[in-house]
Amino acid sequence: MKNNYTKIVSPEGVSQYAWLTQPDTKFDDSGHYKVNLIIPTDKASSLIKQIDEEMIKSMATAKDSNKGKTIKSANAPYDDELDDDGKPTGNTIFKFKRKAQIITKDGKVVPFKVALFDSKGVPLTDVNVWSGSKMKASAELVHWFTAMAGAGVSLRLRAVQITELVEGGSGSNAEGFGFDEVKDGYKAPEKPQQDETFENEIPAQTENKADF
Repeated sequence: MKNNYTKIVSPEGVSQYAWLTQPDTKFDDSGHYKVNLIIPTDKASSLIKQIDEEMIKSMATAKDSNKGKTIKSANAPYDDELDDDGKPTGNTIFKFKRKAQIITKDGKVVPFKVALFDSKGVPLTDVNVWSGSKMKASAELVHWFTAMAGAGVSLRLRAVQITELVEGGSGSNAEGFGFDEVKDGYKAPEKPQQDETFENEIPAQTENKADF
């Protein structure tokens, strides 16, 4: 049976710890795509309300499935941003994440990617997104439960729309090496655009359309 997850699109925020083109494999060999998004709290009130409502539903589901057991609430996937003195800055940090791959029951490895779009909704395939980029995130609110952590909700990342790009990396961006644009110099020919499929569900549930 297909799960009908609640889909959300965040307000614009500033990225932190952006792993969007390559998965982070530090704690998991399979890797995760992830990004923290710092959003002014007054602009994120609707998203916070949605998450809180789903947290309540997740708790109720866990209690129904674990009759007679004490179920605690896990941490929400957002926190107040604090300054160096531990005081709220007026921003909220939302934690988006998804597995880079899953292994099906028959042993097949299914890789995932996070779809990247520019401000006009055009797919991006050759960028290296760094922290400090401004973006919106498309995600699913997914219920989960473990006996140790409790019942909670995760922001399963589907796609991002980049409104202001901070780019860099080893070899993928000239600015990262300190090169400036040279007028009237050699210009590489434009490459024909190719379609790319971004898998956001198991094969039978793959979607190619963003909600931006």
